Amino acid sequence: MCADGLYEIVLYRHSRPIGPAGRALLVCRSGRLFGADARGRVYKGRLRLYAKHAVRKGFLNAIYETPPRVKPRRGTTVDMQSIVSISGEIDPIARSQQTKILVGRKTVAVKITYLGPLP
Repeated sequence: MCADGLYEIVLYRHSRPIGPAGRALLVCRSGRLFGADARGRVYKGRLRLYAKHAVRKGFLNAIYETPPRVKPRRGTTVDMQSIVSISGEIDPIARSQQTKILVGRKTVAVKITYLGPLP
């Protein structure tokens, strides 16, 4: 994710992609991230590049917000559920990669694919 452009994010469970509900589109422009998925969640964040052990890595730091029409899960309130943190290390120069990121307190497998440049 080093280039500005459009990216597809696909969630995986047990080495298989989750259907259409597990896909999101993400735009990266000057290190800022913005995107959405079919469930109406909005993704915002930053991509920071840093050197680690002489290998160039990127750190994804973002959140997603659920739309207000979503009912809260048992044991949560609407405001507890509305914003969830996302973080993880990625390879910033890979055109396609599979990695694990932290979504809230859960580790989630994802595939990130560069779709093309921004207009």
